[in-house]
Amino acid sequence: MTDFDALTHDQQLGILQETAEAAIANYDLPADVSVTMINLSENATYKVAAPDGRRWALRIHRDGYHSRTAIQSELAWLTDLRQTGIVPTPVPVAGKDGEHIQRAGHARLAQPRNVVLSQWETGSEPGIGEALAEPFEVLGEVTARMHIHARQWKRPSWFTRHVWDFETSLGEEKPHWGRWRDGMGVDAAKAKLFGRTAELIGRRLAAFGKGHDRFGLIHC
Repeated sequence: MTDFDALTHDQQLGILQETAEAAIANYDLPADVSVTMINLSENATYKVAAPDGRRWALRIHRDGYHSRTAIQSELAWLTDLRQTGIVPTPVPVAGKDGEHIQRAGHARLAQPRNVVLSQWETGSEPGIGEALAEPFEVLGEVTARMHIHARQWKRPSWFTRHVWDFETSLGEEKPHWGRWRDGMGVDAAKAKLFGRTAELIGRRLAAFGKGHDRFGLIHC
């Protein structure tokens, strides 16, 4: 077992790669699939590709961030969004045991990570200099449909999800992603400027309120 956060970036990538490759054994996939990292941020995401052209997306969840129930909650919402025709969402792939959330470990991880495999969604990122007016119109339409759905959807009794408000984003006590004051490059001058900015945002959000018509379930 190793303090994962204390490892170098390359060491972390190596451990996550081996964990992803081990996770594949939980699914009924071809034996000769390749596993390639797509990105590493909150979670580690990989492209799983078979020689016949089939592809999947594998997500290794960050340790201690989302509970298993929280991941199940997200999958439940994504499933309802897809089944009701609100917006196409990735289709999760069940493991050999029938569960959509699998566990994959590594000798250098304190505990196994939660893993979810989904069918591949074809698409592309906008390029630099590409016209974005039309894509953003589509994004706005999709967001509006999701907001309407979120207000009307009857969630499972066990549903749980992070609350994103001032305290959990810019607050001092319980920010989900850490205190902004501890960020890279935040010197005394920046801390003073950012501090005034955070105070202003806090006042405006408090005035805006958390009524049902303006504060609720989101996906980011």
